[in-house]
Amino acid sequence: MLAIFKKELRQYFYSVTGCLFIAVNLFVIGIYLMANNFVGMNTSIAAVMDNVLFVLLIMIPILTMRILAEEQRQKTDQLLLTSPVSVLKIVLGKYLAVLSIFLVPVIVSCLFPLILIPFGKVDYAESYLAIAGYFLFGAACIAVGVFISSITESQVIAAVISFIVLFLTFLMSGIVSILTSSGDNPAKFLNIFDFIGRLDNFMTGVFDIKEAVYFLTVIVLMLFLTCQSIMKRRYSVSKTTLSLTVYSELVIVIAIAISIAVNLLVNQIPGVYSKFDLTDNGMFTLTSDSKEFIASLNQDITIYVLGTKDQLENYDYKEVTNTLTQYSELSDHIKVVYKDPTLDPTFAQQFTSDNVTIGSLIVVAGEHSKVVSTSSLYETDIDYQTYQQTRTAYDGEGQITSAISYVTSDNLPKLYVITGHNEASLSDFGRLKSAVEKQNIDIEELQLIAADSIPEDASAVMILSPQSDYSKDDTEKISNYLNNGGHLIISLNYTAEETPNIDSVLKAYGVNHENGIVFEADQNKMVQNPIYLLPEVESTTITNSLLSSNLPVLAPQASAFTVSNDAVPETTELEEALVTSKNSYLKKDLNSAESSAKAEGDIDGPFDIAVYLSDSDTEAKIAAFSTDYIFEDEIDMNVAGANVAMVTNALNDMIDQTVNATIPAKSYSNNHLTVNAGTAMLLSFLLIIVVPLATLIFGIVVWYRRRKR
Repeated sequence: MLAIFKKELRQYFYSVTGCLFIAVNLFVIGIYLMANNFVGMNTSIAAVMDNVLFVLLIMIPILTMRILAEEQRQKTDQLLLTSPVSVLKIVLGKYLAVLSIFLVPVIVSCLFPLILIPFGKVDYAESYLAIAGYFLFGAACIAVGVFISSITESQVIAAVISFIVLFLTFLMSGIVSILTSSGDNPAKFLNIFDFIGRLDNFMTGVFDIKEAVYFLTVIVLMLFLTCQSIMKRRYSVSKTTLSLTVYSELVIVIAIAISIAVNLLVNQIPGVYSKFDLTDNGMFTLTSDSKEFIASLNQDITIYVLGTKDQLENYDYKEVTNTLTQYSELSDHIKVVYKDPTLDPTFAQQFTSDNVTIGSLIVVAGEHSKVVSTSSLYETDIDYQTYQQTRTAYDGEGQITSAISYVTSDNLPKLYVITGHNEASLSDFGRLKSAVEKQNIDIEELQLIAADSIPEDASAVMILSPQSDYSKDDTEKISNYLNNGGHLIISLNYTAEETPNIDSVLKAYGVNHENGIVFEADQNKMVQNPIYLLPEVESTTITNSLLSSNLPVLAPQASAFTVSNDAVPETTELEEALVTSKNSYLKKDLNSAESSAKAEGDIDGPFDIAVYLSDSDTEAKIAAFSTDYIFEDEIDMNVAGANVAMVTNALNDMIDQTVNATIPAKSYSNNHLTVNAGTAMLLSFLLIIVVPLATLIFGIVVWYRRRKR
């Protein structure tokens, strides 16, 4: 086998075919690498490997067309077949020779993530998993090409048939979708020939055992069929042709049946055991919070999906079907039902009068139901020059877990947002409002001046940075509410006038509000501007989830809290959640400040930016933030939802939810590379021009020297 392997490998380099294959692959990969990573600043090369698959459809038939067909045409196959080498070893030697040529661009591709290291945080797991998928796809295509080469004497016919077959596998997903668009159809069995569909998980950062087994069985089956094709020719002149042919056909049927059985058996493995999410933010895996919440269910839940699986995939909602599968596999209480709107167009009207679109979900438990619209499953960004929407984050898990929590809850907690003192509105902070709503908390505004007290049904009260001070009467209402075990979320911005009354609410617990703006002198604790703070995140009730996910907090234009330890009541536990560095300082008189540099009269840090208070006597709880800019959508997006998560963590603790049912949206682009134009041009020139051209020249030189001998 080794002799055959070496002979075939040499032949590829002697004929330039091998170097041409390598050069073309590296050239196309280089182009997409430039566009996706050097220009697009993407941290993973998965999109590159996904986009270059089409090259293999063209190049592999050229690579494999002569491997066995030429042996037949020149009748040299008789020498091989009469040699003391088994047919299996002949086939393996030739197959491994072709595979070795293909391995060269694969190995070079493995260097690309390493090249990106100087430019930012690289998604190694996603990148190398995509390369592995690219290799498996190529290896399977080569096996198909080798088999087709074994059934004809013409290289041209072998190349054309190989291209047609591989091209059909490339289009099979679309073909099946068209044939089954009207519902269930026997044509779905054609999915067994869908190579590209089996790569979806590999190219999105999920290692799927089922897909790996599929490609391996294709390779083994194709090589087995190649052996059978050769064996049939070997004994075609024998007097026992009939019996051997029958035996051969029977073995082929058995081999195909075994391949199908293996894949069917592997497909029975639940996704939670067969799929491993390697994405940086766990894009395709349910969080531990959702898993704990689902494990606590004792009611039957039905999730109706508007549309079939094929329809959802056509609308590019594959994440939704994957998420729903995980929910159904985690609990016997959850059932997912796909409803084709063309067969039952009035189904959704049983639950809502609103128009619902393909991909919308209806979560039902008993008499309770909640509709999750398609638009809420994804966060989008609009380019106002082209008016095109781009998906920025996937919120399927968060919305579905929230909906399940809603339909299984008898009494919903209530949050009162205080107004009447020029406070910010919760609607000003879209991501914060959405996060609170996902907790299934009923939100209502409250004019404190018109109320005798905080309503008894208040689960929590929110005060968002009043610009004018509270009256003593309104302040007393807040204090009485806390003394009776109330829960308060409050932010206090810098204001032009002092606000001693509202400040006194925190002062009663030993927390002083310093009216000014905090500046940070430590370059590692700020982002470009000294008032854009990156405070130290301490281990507290509201920040532990941030620490476990290694998420920073960005706090712009913050005032400050200081703690008087001797004034903190003995029954109160005070947690300092966000703390600035000792090099920070507070400017109280901003109007007379000549620069951002520290000046005489400025107060030295460190300062608290967020604190969490719990009183064991009254059971009061307070989450206080020294700025509400922390909740602005753009700021929160920059830290992957960490800022808003502190509020949802506080609310979970306040309303005594043992399991967090509020799952933040998962961003598609948490990180970006930073490649300057000059470096990008140099690397692109090397990878697109120099490396492929050098490979091709090497092949031509070897071929020319061989020809001259």
